[in-house]
Amino acid sequence: MILHYENLLLPEVIKAFMQCWPEADAEVVSEDSLRYYLHTMGDNLKEVISRFFRRLRWAINQMVRLDEVRHEKGTLDAEEDSLYARCDRLIKKLKGLQFRRHREAEGYDDTYTYGVLAAEGFLPGYGIDTGTVLAYHQAPPYATDIRDWEIRRCVAIALREFIPGNLIYANGHRFLPRFFHLEPVDPTLFQVDTANESIAEIGAAAENTINPLGASALRAVPICDVDLPHQSRISDEEEYRFQMGVAIYGYEQARHSGGKAYSWGTRVITHRTAVQLRIVNAGPSAKVQTLESLGYPVCQVCGQSRSPLASRADLDAFYRDHRERCRAQVQPLGFYADIIADALTLQDCANREEAYSIMETIRKAAAHLLDMEMEDLQLLCIGRPGQPQVTILLYDPMPGGSGLLEQMITRWEEIVGTAIDFVENCAGECERSCIDCLQHFRNAFYHRYLNRHHALECLQQYGNILTFTHNIPSAMASTPDAQSPVNLNEQNLKAMLDRAGFSAYRMHHPIELGRPLGTTYPDYFFEDPHEIKEGICIYLDGMSNHIHGNPTTAHQDRQIREELRSRNFEVIEITLGQLQDLDAMKHHFFRLGKLLSDKQLAEQLAADPHWFA
Repeated sequence: MILHYENLLLPEVIKAFMQCWPEADAEVVSEDSLRYYLHTMGDNLKEVISRFFRRLRWAINQMVRLDEVRHEKGTLDAEEDSLYARCDRLIKKLKGLQFRRHREAEGYDDTYTYGVLAAEGFLPGYGIDTGTVLAYHQAPPYATDIRDWEIRRCVAIALREFIPGNLIYANGHRFLPRFFHLEPVDPTLFQVDTANESIAEIGAAAENTINPLGASALRAVPICDVDLPHQSRISDEEEYRFQMGVAIYGYEQARHSGGKAYSWGTRVITHRTAVQLRIVNAGPSAKVQTLESLGYPVCQVCGQSRSPLASRADLDAFYRDHRERCRAQVQPLGFYADIIADALTLQDCANREEAYSIMETIRKAAAHLLDMEMEDLQLLCIGRPGQPQVTILLYDPMPGGSGLLEQMITRWEEIVGTAIDFVENCAGECERSCIDCLQHFRNAFYHRYLNRHHALECLQQYGNILTFTHNIPSAMASTPDAQSPVNLNEQNLKAMLDRAGFSAYRMHHPIELGRPLGTTYPDYFFEDPHEIKEGICIYLDGMSNHIHGNPTTAHQDRQIREELRSRNFEVIEITLGQLQDLDAMKHHFFRLGKLLSDKQLAEQLAADPHWFA
């Protein structure tokens, strides 16, 4: 509906921002940027509504399950009663039958639609906790000083905090992430290269799949809402708060909305906005680094978990109980999140020691000079399989950005000066790094890479001046019919088509099917040279749990593609697994060759699959 009135809406939006928007930030509200916001607004709102629906569905399912338990046992225990009551309150709140009580106020009015949308990150929210992942504190059954309440985190922070085995400190108490609100979809399978700290998506993982590629395969699910049972009161004798170190890997998804490039001595550093990343929590760093195990003990049926650092007896009992109770074998699960973040990027670092040492020093200096905490900016080191070179990102996990990266660029001279002072004058006079200079409990995963002397050498060599060199064009598809691949798999298929001589395609060509199916965008579309078919549609199905592996999406896809066939379109469906299968791709290209040329060409393509290389 928004796109239907784009010609009316866009000029009015541009006019509104042109009245008072500062010229220094004009690129943020450029016509291309505003058009992109219009194009994505509907999908973003749909995601918020879907998130509420998932919470409602989860609460209803829990109440149904607990009713069955009550019927079987005659009553519920205290913990089950508490969960039932909370689910009932959540459903009433979502249905508008119950509002937040005064003692539960968290800075926004959840009876006000705009306030709720701001808390969910859809609209700007000032002075309130925003985030799309909720953790529900479960008060101890007989406590009088604490009640059930919730905290919000953006997905990038939740991916590090809301994990089995970690401790959450709040209101004088400690809580454990324990019961995850998992969606009923198959996990995504990732290939983890622990030696080079790189990760790649393989596809969907069936429920009964147990690490088909050995210890380097990780089944992962999207980070989700979680219940936090009460653990204990915070003791006055507790000097340090525990946070479990985690192994975070990730990669870019080849999309961003542009930015600027700067020369920093002999290096190039870029500042890009709306960089799309996929980050994966592969497990506790203590176990991942030693190659002992990947992932966390999570029951995929009920969502209950145990700490991966628990005793072997406790874990064995957990596996046994859920095998008997849930009729499924508990397998290690990782968690992943797709985020859009502003980022400073330093490419082509010689190794991880150089990357982590430089960026951690810069981050600490920024925390000292700017109004920020260390955790306000995050590091992501992107490795390359079989290569020591890495790219490191310092990214802002705050939805919409907090402006910290812009401040860093403006005050770069001060930042570098402070950074040099930190690593040059370590109070502990350490040989590499220590808690007096670069180490803290939140960066334990890469303590072994931190070297203050290497950081000092690089900072002194590059200097303290950033010089603007050029603008970076947007790599964000503003509309679904952009003529470029949106991921590596599409790039791979595109290369195959080009090598086979099938280059007369249109990518993401819109085909209007009317209500209720709407518009479909085949990954590749060919006109039929023989004018027998309306066209040839190729779909590349990733089979991940948010895409075609999702039962709801798969059902909708079947409807769309059957409708296309009924309208005399030829439809070719290629799954991600088939993309790496020569025999399967020979079958698809034989069929495509017959449609676009003749049987002779089709047989040549099958006999000489040079295009598959």
